[in-house]
Amino acid sequence: GLSQAAIAERTGLPQPYLEQILLVLKGAGLVKSKRGVGGGYVLAKSPEEIRLSDIIAAADGPITLGDFGEPHQDGACDHEGHCVLLAIWNVAGEHMRQHLADYTLAKIAEAARGSAPWPELHH
Repeated sequence: GLSQAAIAERTGLPQPYLEQILLVLKGAGLVKSKRGVGGGYVLAKSPEEIRLSDIIAAADGPITLGDFGEPHQDGACDHEGHCVLLAIWNVAGEHMRQHLADYTLAKIAEAARGSAPWPELHH
């Protein structure tokens, strides 16, 4: 495992902030902590099983595209229940969730090491 201090050093994150992140990731079942010699933090699943969408959902809650839905509640919008823009926004959010779910930690690590291509926009 990696100690919190080692992770802080590698990432450049302040330890108190890192501690909060690790607690969230642990709560989401993405990392485990081991005590004692050789202890520290380890992934709770294989890198092939952890998706970018899982990490973001753990840190931020379910992935949404902002709070576009908010004005469309409680009669605040004349088009409540049949707003075309809200429908488009919901579809875009679903595309984003699916796209982020395509990236596993293993895929991201390969791209970072240069052994796999970086994601690109295809026009």
